[in-house]
Amino acid sequence: MRVSDVIERIRNVNPHAVDAVLALLFTGAALWTIAARVGGDDETFRDIDVLAIALVLLQTLPIAARSVSPLAALTVSVAAISLHIAIGYEGVPVGTFAALVILYSAASLTDMRRALLAAAVTAVGLIIYFATDRGDPGLIAAVTTSATYAAAWGLGVYAQSRRAYTNVVEERASLLEREREVRAREAVADERARIARELHDMVGHALNLIVIQSGGAQRVFESKPELVRDSLASIESTGRQALTDMERMLGMLRATEETDGELSPQPGLSDVERLAAGVSEAGLPVEVKVDGDPVALPASVDLSAYRIIQEALTNVLKHAGSAHAAVNIRYGSDILELEIIDDGQGVSGDGDDHRGGGRGLIGMKERVGLFGGELTAGPRAEGGFRVHVRLPLEGSAT
Repeated sequence: MRVSDVIERIRNVNPHAVDAVLALLFTGAALWTIAARVGGDDETFRDIDVLAIALVLLQTLPIAARSVSPLAALTVSVAAISLHIAIGYEGVPVGTFAALVILYSAASLTDMRRALLAAAVTAVGLIIYFATDRGDPGLIAAVTTSATYAAAWGLGVYAQSRRAYTNVVEERASLLEREREVRAREAVADERARIARELHDMVGHALNLIVIQSGGAQRVFESKPELVRDSLASIESTGRQALTDMERMLGMLRATEETDGELSPQPGLSDVERLAAGVSEAGLPVEVKVDGDPVALPASVDLSAYRIIQEALTNVLKHAGSAHAAVNIRYGSDILELEIIDDGQGVSGDGDDHRGGGRGLIGMKERVGLFGGELTAGPRAEGGFRVHVRLPLEGSAT
């Protein structure tokens, strides 16, 4: 059997059972000691009687309770030793050693206040012991015995402090582990939300274009077949682009360090003209205007700005009816402004414009919120709808 197995078995032993066995061993040794003194002719001490036996039992048996009530067990043991000596019986070394073991337990298994109380109880007992011992142990024995008890108390206090330190370390480690789990769950939720936004923006935009173009082609299938051919070509182009975007998204989800470099770049504001052209082919004329000098944007801001414009134009396609749209991009020193307006049908009969009221507008708000930006969206007084976004550029993460 390996040493580690032996240590593990010892750790698994019930401590109360160990205390009970120790109490029996100490008691047996103490009774054997006083039994050997019966009939002795030393007149310095009182003869062994029932009281002496009872006091010896009270010195050793409290070991059984040292883990449950260490301070009470120490008080009983020390009081029994002091009374045993004070009324003239000869001291039993096994009993004093039992008190030493209980003192260590009282100092190590309690808090500092109780440990100091245990030291006081022991000190009082030692004073009574050496003041009343008929054997006249002398100064050296008194100092040696007191130092031994002080050492036992000191070791107990040290064990108590080490256990408290270990508990603090374990509690801190447990807290850190819980915090890591919370952060991991939050990261997973954030990533799921990001993927949902990307899929909604990519696939939703493409499907809306396909639905609108296919619906228009169906209406002019007999009268204007050349327009049907153009619509089918546009549907094919839109579908291929959606497939490319989907493959890129799936590639990002599966990407490793070895394959990251093979992924095609994410779209940005430089692709807005191409986006507008695709929307125009679907039947919504779009004009793009850029104010200010374009600057290199952080990748995250560039992608989010593109997705916001894409979603806003998708909403115009879905809700505005026959309309025109304009995309205004303004580059400031520390602010990027986006404005998407249209002159569509405006508000519905109940006075509310539901344009983008589903996942689209929510997704735009989430994207803007990530950068501490501002988004306003609502009907225009002159008709149509307006989406206005301000994205701060300072401190934006790349």
